Amino acid sequence: MDSFTQIVLGVSVAHVALNKSVGTKKIVLLGAVVATLPDLDIYIAKIFNDPLTEIEIHRGFSHSILFFLLLSVAITYLLKKAFKETTKKQLFITTFLILLTHSLLDVFTTWGTQLFWPFPEKIALKSIFVVDLFYTIPLLMGVVLGLMNKRKTFTYAGLILSSLYLIWGLIIQQVVKSRVEGQFYTQYPSKNIKATVKPTFSNSFLWNVIVQDVDGFYISDYSIFDSKQMTFQYFPQNKKLIDHLNDDNINRLKEISENQYIITKNKNGLVFNDLRFGLLKNTDNEVQFAFSYQLILTENGYSVKELPKDKRDGMQLLKNIWYRIFNI
Repeated sequence: MDSFTQIVLGVSVAHVALNKSVGTKKIVLLGAVVATLPDLDIYIAKIFNDPLTEIEIHRGFSHSILFFLLLSVAITYLLKKAFKETTKKQLFITTFLILLTHSLLDVFTTWGTQLFWPFPEKIALKSIFVVDLFYTIPLLMGVVLGLMNKRKTFTYAGLILSSLYLIWGLIIQQVVKSRVEGQFYTQYPSKNIKATVKPTFSNSFLWNVIVQDVDGFYISDYSIFDSKQMTFQYFPQNKKLIDHLNDDNINRLKEISENQYIITKNKNGLVFNDLRFGLLKNTDNEVQFAFSYQLILTENGYSVKELPKDKRDGMQLLKNIWYRIFNI
């Protein structure tokens, strides 16, 4: 989840977990700083100067329960003198809960989290976008009112409302998936497919749809307010362009993308397009995915360079999402 939301969540957890004698400034500092620590892995990853390593490291060990236990012990030892109002046990539990809720929230996103490191699997429910104001605003209002009025009831209310939104996301995700599969089979009755649905930017009303068959992907979107039949745009995967290349970086890209990718060509050669985060641009003249990587042939195999995104395309995408949700 985005850094601001994680800070708000961290402060909320600190407020309800610490006793009433702890001052507001200490609650805010502890919650904000500790909640930020797991995401510092992105700065560690930049040392490697490799986009694939950055992706692989992010939300790995630094988001695991094992790391949280070790870090909570260290933080408790370092901060106990500053938190004389509380016991070591309470400070440890509070710190651990701030870290754990950070990672649990990330589990709901598309990126997922390696919560049970050293096991390699990243858990990703894919039911909330990494930025979602419908989750953040109730949480923020609750903790601000709670700290201002020195009443945990408000903070609990914010935590409950935001948690209910997460549950809503899981439920509506299954509803959308069922409807998508039904409409797809109506149009393509002989296809054997795997469907994935994920929310679009900052909402749980419009969902990106990826339907995979043997040779490619059918991409669409679905608004919970839709009444008309869906249309699907087909993209061949073009695996044959890279299947003969036993290259480490290409294999890493396949794993990172969960095999939801297509291969295209541009003037510089092959392009690996990760489909998981949808399209930035989709016109008759140009198709641009949110994450695309140029495959550059070198003496030691293929190197990878992420293709730049135009900020103007991002702003247009936000407008398109708003219009599409309500079929304007």
